[in-house]
This record gives sequence, C-alpha cells and structure tokens, in this order.
Amino acid sequence: MRPPLVCLLCSCAVLALAPAAARGQEPTSRAEAIAERQEEKAREAAPYRRNRFEQRLLEIEETGGFAVLRGWFVTFGDIKQGSGVALGPAYGKLFDNGTAVTVKGTYSIRNFKLLQVQASAPPIAGGRLLLSGRVRWQDAPELAVYPLGPDAPRTRADFSEQRTEAGGQMALRPVRFIRIGAGTVYERYRTGGAATNRPSVEAFFTPAEMPGIGADPEYIHSFVSAAIDSRPGLGYSRSGTLLEAALHDYNDRSGGRHSFRRVDAIARQLIPILHGNWVLDVSVRTSTTHVEDGHEVPFFLLPDLGGSGELRGYSAYRFRDRHSIIFTGEYRWYVQEFVDMAVFYDAGKVTPTRSALDFDGLKSNVGLGIRFHGPQATFLRIEAARGNEGLRLIFAFSAPVR
Repeated sequence: MRPPLVCLLCSCAVLALAPAAARGQEPTSRAEAIAERQEEKAREAAPYRRNRFEQRLLEIEETGGFAVLRGWFVTFGDIKQGSGVALGPAYGKLFDNGTAVTVKGTYSIRNFKLLQVQASAPPIAGGRLLLSGRVRWQDAPELAVYPLGPDAPRTRADFSEQRTEAGGQMALRPVRFIRIGAGTVYERYRTGGAATNRPSVEAFFTPAEMPGIGADPEYIHSFVSAAIDSRPGLGYSRSGTLLEAALHDYNDRSGGRHSFRRVDAIARQLIPILHGNWVLDVSVRTSTTHVEDGHEVPFFLLPDLGGSGELRGYSAYRFRDRHSIIFTGEYRWYVQEFVDMAVFYDAGKVTPTRSALDFDGLKSNVGLGIRFHGPQATFLRIEAARGNEGLRLIFAFSAPVR
C-alpha cells in the first residue's frame, strides 16, 4: 500500500499541472482571441440569399434583358415619350445558333399603340460585331407642341403622328472601350390634328411659325456613331466614362424640302465613391441640326427638351428648336442589391442658332427618385421633379441617360 504522504504529493502535483495544461490550450493574446471569435462567426454565418424580386431581375439580365426573353412575357413602355404607362404581350425566341427574334405589341393608357418585330443575328468575330434589324409601326394620337424657342409660353396645341419604319444596323466593338455603329432605316411619317379639347397644331400655328405642318415626309435615314465607353453596362453603371457622337442624315424621298442633318453628342463621367455604394453622375448632351438653303426641319423632328429623360421638371416636348443643350448631375446611393436612390439636377435650353449654345438662360429643375435595375440595365424608374412650372411625377422603364 502506497504511503499516505506519497499519495498526497501526487495529488498536489496533478492539481498543479492541470490548470497549466488548460492555460496552454487558450489563445496566448487578445488578438488571437478576437480572430478565433471572427472565424467562428464566419463559419456560422449563412450566405446572402436574394429575394424573389432580385432573383427575377437577375434572370432577365442574364437572358439578355426584356428584349430577348424566351417565350411569352409582358413588355413595358417603348412607344414614344408622352404615351403614359404602356404594356402589352411579347414573344421571344433564341435559336441554337444565337439568332434572337422578338415580336411585341404595346398599348398605353393614352391610346398609343406599337407593333414591332426585331431580329438580331448571331454574334460575329467573338461577339465584337452585332447585326440587327426591325420593322416597327407606332401610332401617337395625342402629342404636345408648344411655340418654338427657349422662352416659349405654355400655350399648347396637339397633333397626331404615325410612324412606320424598317431598317438594320451594325454595332462594332473592335476593343473593349470603343463602340462604332452604323445603319440605314426607311421612315414614313403621317401627321395631322388630334381629337382633344386643345387646338390642333394646324389651327394654332402657321407654317412659318411651325415648319413641317401638313408634311408627310418619307426618309432614308442613315447614321454613323462612334464612342469611347468604359462603362460596364449601357443601361446601368456605377463607374466609367462615355464620349459619343452620332451623325444622322435624313434624306427626304417624298419630293419635299425636309432633308436635313443632325448631330448628337454626349460627354458623361461616373465617379464611384466607397466601392460604388455612392456615385456622382455628371453629363452634358447637345443636339444640333443643319439644312441646305430652301429646306427645313419638320417640327416633330426638331431637338426637344422636357419629359422623362431630359429636363425632367417640365412636360414632354416643352421646348423645341434647331439646337439644344442640357447638363445633368446625379448623386445615387445603394439601397440594396438591385435598388438605388438618386437626387438630381437638370439645366438646359433650346436655341435657334448654334452660337447661342451657352450657359445663359438655362431652364432647370431638381428631383428625387428610386431606380430598380439589374447589373447592366435599368428596369423601372420612379421620380419626382420640380421646375418653375410645377411638380412632375415620372414612371419610366429605362435610365434617364443612356
């Protein structure tokens, strides 16, 4: 039998060594303890799961946007500014070789109508060259027209417009930041009075005051464009630079005197803050027209400001003239994965001469809005904008600046 003294000494040794062993298993510093707790939380944390709305937007984006969805779907907007909310059925088919065909019809709460067939050929040269074409008919029974000029009074008349077109275009990206486009379209316009309580354009204006009254031109409309574009997406981005110019030639084939040329240009910079959670978006856009002696630009094809995309605090087509310029500044911030909020400021004007495209006499507005978007496209935009003619609410299905 072991002596009691020996047993007592062994017990003391065990008690003394046990805490020391336990202390050897603990972290040796506060930093290691924090790191261990963070690692444990990371193991327990569940990955982020998109809600049904976010998942549906992503699916639409991954299949090419609303334009090339497979099967039957509902399409929104895309008739003409001033149509109000519009929707209708559409059918899209994506063939095995990459050809996409979409057929759609749209009707608005203001009786605007649209029928369209669009086709895109399979991508060429590794996706750097895209070819597409469409046939389109649209009917706008009630469009606004105000006197021409930068200080036009709020005296409104109405007119109707039917437009038929058929044509094709190409889009080339030789390198990542360069876009080149070109196309030719046959366009036929039929304009007339509108069945509203307001006066019709031909009863309110003379041909000298409003060029193109009673004209139904048929155009071969050719255009070329070139852009330096570092944005990740054309319809939604949080960073990048856009410098783009487009030249349009409207050749009147109906024997009239309404041939003209038009140049559109834009410079835009998106400045991300805190990894794009906040974005400053500033741009300047200008449009200018040119006619030969004895020709004129029809009023319904003049550059205009006002509506859901340009000078948003004023009604659609509020200002028209031979030339226009507009400055836009937006501050956007992240709400959740596919939702942004924005505050914005627009300032612009139209002018009868190119030399008057300066900073004097600009009309302006401020506004607030919410955007629902995918990785590269804006699907819904709801905004409130106030200019010196009152408050306007805007519902649109595209970004204000493309």
